[in-house]
Amino acid sequence: MHSDALVVVVAIGSAACAMLVGLAFASWLASRARPGEAEPVPPAVTLPPSVADGVTAKQLPVLAQELSAHAHSAAAQAARARAALAAARTALTAAETARARAEAQFDAVHAAHLAVLRTAPPQDPQTEERQRQVSRAALDAYRRGELSVEALRNVFGHADPSPEREQREREADRLALAESQARRAFQHAVAAARMAREELHIAEVAEAAVRHEAAEAAIDAQDAALAVRSRRRRR
Repeated sequence: MHSDALVVVVAIGSAACAMLVGLAFASWLASRARPGEAEPVPPAVTLPPSVADGVTAKQLPVLAQELSAHAHSAAAQAARARAALAAARTALTAAETARARAEAQFDAVHAAHLAVLRTAPPQDPQTEERQRQVSRAALDAYRRGELSVEALRNVFGHADPSPEREQREREADRLALAESQARRAFQHAVAAARMAREELHIAEVAEAAVRHEAAEAAIDAQDAALAVRSRRRRR
């Protein structure tokens, strides 16, 4: 009997606690709401005006036909803009590939030219100075008429003790010319790639604008066609 009484007491106490919690929650809700204040109403959705608003029944079919023709024209223009955009992207890819190839060729020729120049044996500064003095003296003597043309040519065209010097100089001259040509080709490729990037940007802007215009034209044409069908059903 004692245990049954204890169970009853616990149950009553639990019910009382639950009731108190419910009353407290109800009081909190009542404090949150102001007297006489209605529940908030969600804002009404305002639809944009239709292109057929204010158009008479006689003018509506004509308007629908004009808007349909405009929508078809805008769609065709959007298709051409997409094709132009794809072509601009392809052109940019080709220009970037050509630029990278020209840069690699210039780097290779430049490295080869430097390698040939490094193979030349260093000359003694005193020897170079003596050669310059002899050249100036021979040129002055030729101007005074004391030296013939053949003798002057021998002074400036003295034989090189190293038989590899002439071949090395010819190779250096060839690589110098090739390096100059490769540099110009690389500069042209850089300019072409920059122009291709600019043309791609223009094509992107034009395609986005034409695509938006085509979408707006399609919506207007659809609204006008729906308005025509709706008025025909009401007749």
